[in-house]
Amino acid sequence: MKLGAWVHDHDNISLDAQIALAGENGLQAIRSYHIAYAEKAAPALKRAGMSLFADMWIDAEALAKNWRSQVKLEELTRYHDLGVPLEAICVGNELRQGGNTPAAKQFTARLAFGLGNLIATYRDWMDAQGYTTPLTYAMEEIVFDREGYFNEWLWPMIDACDIISINSYPMGDRAWFTFDAFEESRRFLYDSRLRNDRLALFELRLRRTLQELEPAHKPVILSETGFPSAVGYHIEDDHLVVPESDNARYGEVMREFVDLIRRVNSDYNGCIQAIYFYEWRDNLYHHKIGNEEQSPIHAAFGLSDRFGIPKFIMKVMKRLIIIAAQCRGVQLNAPTLRDLIRSLSDANRTDFNLVAGRVGFEPT
Repeated sequence: MKLGAWVHDHDNISLDAQIALAGENGLQAIRSYHIAYAEKAAPALKRAGMSLFADMWIDAEALAKNWRSQVKLEELTRYHDLGVPLEAICVGNELRQGGNTPAAKQFTARLAFGLGNLIATYRDWMDAQGYTTPLTYAMEEIVFDREGYFNEWLWPMIDACDIISINSYPMGDRAWFTFDAFEESRRFLYDSRLRNDRLALFELRLRRTLQELEPAHKPVILSETGFPSAVGYHIEDDHLVVPESDNARYGEVMREFVDLIRRVNSDYNGCIQAIYFYEWRDNLYHHKIGNEEQSPIHAAFGLSDRFGIPKFIMKVMKRLIIIAAQCRGVQLNAPTLRDLIRSLSDANRTDFNLVAGRVGFEPT
């Protein structure tokens, strides 16, 4: 599985510096939500040897009224002119009608109809131009019915996609909204029973989704995932929500989370091609902190803190995923794992005990 993340550029840390650091820490791709952002990031991606998971912004209400209003062929050309490898182009992300609050937002049959037509139009045009980049749509969990299965009207849109992309988190409403979400985040990191319950539910949903998609024989991308590192927060300058994180514990739980995805992926013949974590860096200026969604926990999703310092050793996590995938069911014994961690720590010039602790191995 390829590892990537969104790298935001809302403050005074340059995008070039962030992308370089993300690449040094083992990320292979970044996610873009707008063409202007992608054009800004492209030079740094080239220097870092990283690829791009692109996105085309779609107006949901306009799409529902007349899908042809959202056809933007020139934007497809601009993406292909960037000169960076494109993992896929995402035709829209989490489109909604009815509003953004949990009780109001809906993914309607009209949106699915419009997206299916739009993606098919793009596919035909790209084929004529010789562009082979896969097309997809990043769906959130409102596309499922109460039992966790795809709504019936979604299938024509799924058929139009080359890759199926899903934004999915091990989080419910209480973990997302109001300042109470910081307490939920703390409990997720420290309370093993609560964490196991949430991870089991995430795994059930993921397995059910992959099982439903199996007859389609299409690859899958986890286009957004992750969880916050916060165990508390404080306010700076009377308005800025600053998360307080336990980075060591976050790294341990992240390893557990990624290993869960790896195990599920192994059961479904490796159909998950990539994982995109929601944020590379904590985002104290995320628009959802103060909008109608009232989700201040959005400040704490970074794999690194707000200054760009990684919260845990990601390169080790990536290497372990690769090796585990290669082993395919072979159980690594303790001496082998100890040697593996030692070689990784030597390669990265880090302390053996620190690396061992971060990947959940108790050194002896």
